[in-house]
Amino acid sequence: MSTMEVLAGATLSLFILGVATSFFTAQQRALRVQTTFTDSQNVTRTFTDIFSRELRQASYDPTDVDQGGAIAGSAGAITDNTTNLGWCPGADEAFTIATTNSVRFKQDLNGDGDTTDGGEDLYYYLSSNTIQRQDGNGTPVTLVTGVPDVGLTLRYFNNTNPPTELVPVSGTLSAGQRNCIAKVRATVQASLPNPNPNESTPLISSAQIEVAIRNRSQSNF
Repeated sequence: MSTMEVLAGATLSLFILGVATSFFTAQQRALRVQTTFTDSQNVTRTFTDIFSRELRQASYDPTDVDQGGAIAGSAGAITDNTTNLGWCPGADEAFTIATTNSVRFKQDLNGDGDTTDGGEDLYYYLSSNTIQRQDGNGTPVTLVTGVPDVGLTLRYFNNTNPPTELVPVSGTLSAGQRNCIAKVRATVQASLPNPNPNESTPLISSAQIEVAIRNRSQSNF
């Protein structure tokens, strides 16, 4: 073989190798992007699945309030200077915190007359790009990560048909409003860094669910 033939063969081989490398690199980046996007979807799916399953049982109390039930009933037409505590009289006072990015609720799952057992006093809240789940007074557990500061939004509705939104005052629902919560609409967003070094835009996925509280939404499911 002549020198020219060797050089031509080497040049052709390098060209083919370069094309193959570029193709492999592009496919590898695409796979990483797809994997990251799947991870972001897992964030939203994990939260919505667990949150909806547990919130649906809020205010569940098979015991009689007059006989020492686990969850006290709301008062009648009692008011103060700022809050109407008489909203939805007789409703179980299950919700103790209700803000735009956090909610705490009680449920007597085993019917033993208290809410001190596992899964009966739950607190979900957004903190430092994570959604935390706290069971009673236990240590908060990170449920999902990769949630931006505005990545969790909670909206509350009463039991009218159609439902009317309960608007928080100064970021939180009053005691009277909490007694009327019949539905909760949760929007969660996940934002993960793009693994493609040529793209600075993060990969975002979002999900929205509407959870009807079974004890309070019988008339407008």
